[in-house]
Amino acid sequence: MKHNKFIIGAAVAIAATPILSSCSSDYLDQPPITTVSDETVGQAVEAARAALYGLCQAMYCGFYREISDRNNSGEAWFQTYYGDAGSPDFWDSWLWGYQTNMQNWALMGNSNVYASINGWMYGYNLIGQANAILDKIDNIQGADEDVAFIKAQCKTLRAHGYIRLMQVYGPRFEDSKNGAALTAVLREHSGTEALPLVSYKTILDFIYKDLDEAIALYESTPVRRAFGYEPTVDVARGLYSRIALLNHDWDKAAEMARTARANYPIMSREEYKAGFANHNQEWLWYNDPDNTYIGYFSWGASYSSNGAYVTAYNWAGAGCISIYLYDEIYNRHNDDVRCELFWTPDKANKYVDFKFSRDDFWNTNYVNNEFGYMYGTAKDGCDEKMAAAVALFVRNNLPAGDWGESPYGVDVNIDETIAKSSIRRRQWFSGLSDNTVAGVQFGAQVKFLSYESLLCGSEHSWLRGSELLLTEAEAEYERGNSARAAQLLEELNKQRINASYTCNLTGEELRDEIRLYRRIELWGEGDTWFSFKRWNQGIKRVPWTENDPSSDTFLINYAGQWGADFQHGWRYVIPAAETTYNPEVAMQIKGMYE
Repeated sequence: MKHNKFIIGAAVAIAATPILSSCSSDYLDQPPITTVSDETVGQAVEAARAALYGLCQAMYCGFYREISDRNNSGEAWFQTYYGDAGSPDFWDSWLWGYQTNMQNWALMGNSNVYASINGWMYGYNLIGQANAILDKIDNIQGADEDVAFIKAQCKTLRAHGYIRLMQVYGPRFEDSKNGAALTAVLREHSGTEALPLVSYKTILDFIYKDLDEAIALYESTPVRRAFGYEPTVDVARGLYSRIALLNHDWDKAAEMARTARANYPIMSREEYKAGFANHNQEWLWYNDPDNTYIGYFSWGASYSSNGAYVTAYNWAGAGCISIYLYDEIYNRHNDDVRCELFWTPDKANKYVDFKFSRDDFWNTNYVNNEFGYMYGTAKDGCDEKMAAAVALFVRNNLPAGDWGESPYGVDVNIDETIAKSSIRRRQWFSGLSDNTVAGVQFGAQVKFLSYESLLCGSEHSWLRGSELLLTEAEAEYERGNSARAAQLLEELNKQRINASYTCNLTGEELRDEIRLYRRIELWGEGDTWFSFKRWNQGIKRVPWTENDPSSDTFLINYAGQWGADFQHGWRYVIPAAETTYNPEVAMQIKGMYE
């Protein structure tokens, strides 16, 4: 009996099953832990719903390709790897050193490495599982309203898979050759047969069709979701706004973003500082670590600022902001709540006057620049007073809530800290012994926290209202509605800065303001690299340079400059596993990037 392979639960993160190790078809036929047969899916709505839940949970389960790439675990990882790693605003010393090459753009043209493989695998895994359900859904037994809802959700998730492929492997709108540029393989049904690449326009039309049909189906049924990881009509509209923005379809982008966020008011300053670990009124779509717990394989283990790996190993994980972006925001409004979530020079004297100057952050008398510019360690001449400043910053940015083993709740005796150069074991970013003070990387974030045992788990936003608001603002500007665009920016920043914030800009200054606030609002949420790609702008990452306060905060290995034309317009190459397996694509690939 043939089985469709649906990932049900976290066990897939433990089964070390190679993916894409032999042929490309593996990503369309993933080894299961729990399986749902074709026959079962086609017989009852309950089985189809179980398969749908497995499809949803594939967005935050671990996929093995090889043991060194074990952290490829779904949507949050996709956001970080592809949407943040190469951006001008984000850097990280990373837990696993080979991921350096995602930040220095070294792998975009290599078809044999995880960078080209993982995104392709992720997108087509969602597409393949959705197809397997959709192929059977019209003939199953069950209430029509239940069938309609499951069908709508599968079409939404299939569209999402194609949108992710378009963002990574597709050309920009400007480079699409009026829609004729070859882009990806269109798979409308389950199966692993060889199929050719189709055009940008063909993929785009298919996404639009799926989302139009999904929205109509959602509107035809009273059924509603049970879990936050399930897509809804508003999620479908939000995804529609993403692909419309990518395609410069400003009317559709504005309409869908506005409609999608109608029931999701912008979070308050307090909610923004609450750790991004629990969904709130603004979140449309998010994972559920309580339902499928994957422990050390979770995104939070490495990229929440109190995550398991981050607190176990010093100089690792969590992510840091570019000081250039930070200063651009802070110099406009130093009361912007978003600025409170990063360890930057203005924090050093915020709580106790230690007489640190901004220049000290580029001075090796205070800074150990090994492993990512660690502040506050007692090693190599770093000043213990910086450790006290770090400790105060951490303590004063603890949001309300129970964070389990998190060191955030530890009281810090500043006099003792200075005298003994000691902060309690596991103080933020630290797994060091008790006679060594804690360190922190330049620009390190406290935006994302984790809860659960081992500090691995947290909810993670896949889509929220602020993104939609900024999408609407950008689209309205491009439509020529500057007044409406400025009004939307005010709506957001009255919640982030203060109630008196106003925006009187017009023309390109308004456009640049919208783009700037998109970068800071969605920092670390997997948007910036995709935005720069569709803006058709190059990226420059300036390295931290000793005694040069005009330099940025990037490690030298992560710095560089890439024009808009780099790698054929920032297109990751289709993995060799696909071309080896699929002769249709192999015949097309040589001329694809010309």
